[in-house]
Amino acid sequence: MKAPFISLALAIFTAYASEAGPAPHAPSGLPREPGAVYLEDLAIKPVKLSVIGEAAVHSQIASGNYLGILRKGSVAEVIAIADSAVRVRGTAAQGAVVGWVPASALTPMKPEFVDAVKKNAQRKADVDALIAKNEVALNMTQDEVAVALGKPQKKQTKLDAKGRQEVWEFIRYARVPQETIGRDPLGNLVGNIIYVKVPAGKLSITFEKNLVTALEQSEGAPDLGGGVQLIPAPLVFAN
Repeated sequence: MKAPFISLALAIFTAYASEAGPAPHAPSGLPREPGAVYLEDLAIKPVKLSVIGEAAVHSQIASGNYLGILRKGSVAEVIAIADSAVRVRGTAAQGAVVGWVPASALTPMKPEFVDAVKKNAQRKADVDALIAKNEVALNMTQDEVAVALGKPQKKQTKLDAKGRQEVWEFIRYARVPQETIGRDPLGNLVGNIIYVKVPAGKLSITFEKNLVTALEQSEGAPDLGGGVQLIPAPLVFAN
């Protein structure tokens, strides 16, 4: 007998985790500053802005070492965003430079773009926390689920009037003792215990448009507990 279909996200515990893969977006290893959002962590395509006024470049958000001055009219590539500063790769008088400049020195970014970047950064932090515990939630992507739980034992595709659905199945196995009767070298009957691998529970995850939309837990699976977990869907970037 199967448990009722779960329409909201639930925690999926380590019992279902198999081979964990690499993170979907591996950062370059740049030193991170508190309060800054690095675009590479969110797999955002490079954003280039015009320099509208000469600006001093520093190694840290709060001043740091002086690195040069960006040339007015040049183009700078955005690396990270903070409340009042932007980390860029640009051209100074002495050549290429990477550092922090005041946001006011660059062409303004669209407010909706900055808002989407910050919301996706918070979403990534939430997803990373779930992955660290081998859990999944509604609105996680297929890549994120694969990192959290590993490869599914089975995949199937459903097509109906609503569109295309993909279902991943994760099966948890248990070793169950089983008694067998055999004979020893002298021909006497003896009992032996062997352990048989049997399915102990199954988790089915349904995806629509690459996002988790539902989970189904079969009877015999471990108590999911943890309550309902729901995260925002990834936001689309446009600047």
